[in-house]
Amino acid sequence: MNKENIYTLAKEYFAREDIRAQAISDLAEIIAIPSVASERDGNFPYGKECAKALDKAEELAKNYGFTVENHEYHCMSVLFGDSEKEVGIVCHLDVVPAGEGWSVEPYGLTVDGELLLGRGTHDDKGPFIQALYTLRFFKENNIKLPFSIRLILGSDEEVGSTDLEYFVTVRKPPIFSFTPDSEFPVCIGEKSILSIEAEFGFESDSIKEIIGGTVANAVPGRAFAIVETEKELVCSDNITVLKTENGFKIEAEGKAAHAAMPESGVNAISLLLSYLIENGLAEENGLLGLIKDSTSEYLGKTLGINAENEDFGYVTCVGGVISAKDGSLVQSYNIRHLPENKPEELVSAIENAVARFGGKVNTVAESEGYFVSADDPKIKALTDACEAVLGIECTPYTMGGGTYARWLPNTVAFGSGIESQRKFLGGERGNAHQRDEYISKYELFAGMEIYSRAIFNLSDVI
Repeated sequence: MNKENIYTLAKEYFAREDIRAQAISDLAEIIAIPSVASERDGNFPYGKECAKALDKAEELAKNYGFTVENHEYHCMSVLFGDSEKEVGIVCHLDVVPAGEGWSVEPYGLTVDGELLLGRGTHDDKGPFIQALYTLRFFKENNIKLPFSIRLILGSDEEVGSTDLEYFVTVRKPPIFSFTPDSEFPVCIGEKSILSIEAEFGFESDSIKEIIGGTVANAVPGRAFAIVETEKELVCSDNITVLKTENGFKIEAEGKAAHAAMPESGVNAISLLLSYLIENGLAEENGLLGLIKDSTSEYLGKTLGINAENEDFGYVTCVGGVISAKDGSLVQSYNIRHLPENKPEELVSAIENAVARFGGKVNTVAESEGYFVSADDPKIKALTDACEAVLGIECTPYTMGGGTYARWLPNTVAFGSGIESQRKFLGGERGNAHQRDEYISKYELFAGMEIYSRAIFNLSDVI
């Protein structure tokens, strides 16, 4: 069967109403599991819910006749083909916490016209269904490839990717892989990521507690402080003040965003601290002034780490989580930096910035990025598939996001978001890590066609 016949067959296969209905049904089953990674629970390294998600994926894969390998519940492989030479598709089934403010049930698939809403639809359970149905296409149409396909399903991508660290100890990595955990077309480079915590002693006569953010790798949408004061505090823009028995609870509402794209967010920690300073509860030139300044911008200028280059653009620095109580304050920073920035030099610069307030810096995690040439034949194979299905010119890009591509050799991020489909709910809802996360039906099925074409294209260069 020649290429054009394969391409036509893929288009027809993913247009079938029975295939589309079954894919949406399968997506609903995996979305229903609140698979937020947690502490080890017996034989389950990331908790029972992540294990349930792997079990459900195994059930779905076996329903379609695929062989499955469970790698001690760190991750799982779904296999198609019998060649020792493998091409990989790498997805994750863990999700970030749902958070508040959803208009639909986050752990139940809601079909709203052309949108499929639920936590994980876009990141990364929808892409798992796309990958599984790509394998179905090749299997059910008896299409032979010069390599096997290994669909790897992880459980720890949102927290630390220790699942893939385990995988490479028990299986040889595929010769080339892609992870459908970003946007089309092909991401040829990711910034390196440095996660740190700045820790300070903290005493205040009036401020008893400050809490903001839920995860370090996101611009926080909410933060609050508990204060005891005789001042009369009132609500203001994005600030709600609630009278309590001993004082006030001051709540700030910003705009949550992924730490890779902080320009689309508004940091609630900064809003809260600005309010405290404006009302005389903290000093502009004090510790909370430093935290306020460093969370109100995302280029790292306050901490002395701003930089940029042609391939990747600028360094970003997001203050994602704050906790101040019982005499201490800890502020996390998620830094997406350039290949030439050495982590130890970044830490040193931040230490200098916090030293005058007695702060110390603890490195929480480091993750090195990657960069490959846009001229690589494998990249062209993927890009060509994108252009053919989407009907637009597709240029490889770099980004600040961190995917499995940095954890597995010879891997790039490839889809599955389509830019024209990502703004249907505005900028505050619908995307990865946001409320009302969705994948559109067009994205879901166009992605399946792109992946099928891309894998067949790879058969010419691998």
